Amino acid sequence: MKKLQVIGPIILFAILTTAVLTFVLGQKEKNNIKPDVEIVFNQEIIDDGETEMQLIVKAPETCVIGEMVTIDATASNCDTFEWLVIPETIDFRIITNGQEALFTSRAPGTYVFIIAGTRDGVLMPLKDITVIVEASIVPLPVIVDDVFATKVKSWLPVNTDPKILEKLAKSFERVASAGHTEVATLVKITALSNRGILGPQIAQYKSFLIAFSGHLKTNYTDATIDEHIELWFNLANVLRSIK
Repeated sequence: MKKLQVIGPIILFAILTTAVLTFVLGQKEKNNIKPDVEIVFNQEIIDDGETEMQLIVKAPETCVIGEMVTIDATASNCDTFEWLVIPETIDFRIITNGQEALFTSRAPGTYVFIIAGTRDGVLMPLKDITVIVEASIVPLPVIVDDVFATKVKSWLPVNTDPKILEKLAKSFERVASAGHTEVATLVKITALSNRGILGPQIAQYKSFLIAFSGHLKTNYTDATIDEHIELWFNLANVLRSIK
């Protein structure tokens, strides 16, 4: 079998984009995926006796609005993974070194996830899987930590602008969903994003920025990137809950 060498993430995403276009054109021939079905793509067994390469993905076929879905590729024996979701959404993040992804949706719709895996520089056949988000019978409330919410409110100016709070919430969600693997990078990009959003109003929200920075130094010095990302999403929920 001729090996396809993967030269960096840019080429891999170019391949993913091509696969997406092919997939969209072939929607009429889409396979029916059973809930929590395990889909396996195998490469040929290599002549020198190496272990057979597999990209294995498990995911539910459907979910409801607000439900957290895990798309699981941990059973694969790939070295690296790349993910693409269509349409794009801020409610999607990759965890466990690329082996899993968390997804939720705020509205009904259909999402296509493209997963690519490599081993020893060889690209596995791409995997696409569709998750249909259905309307929930009872709207699921956003759970906000009251103690943390009270703390965040104390950081903000007395007369807050709901539009600014929504923009800040989206900023934290967007950065948290960008796939950053280093805490320093996550914090730096967040700071730049928030400054751009606040613009001339940055002085009014300076106390919030300083207090949040202090919260990180006090409580998250040894926290992992995943713990930081969880905090970012929690903070976005709190900002939206403030009236």
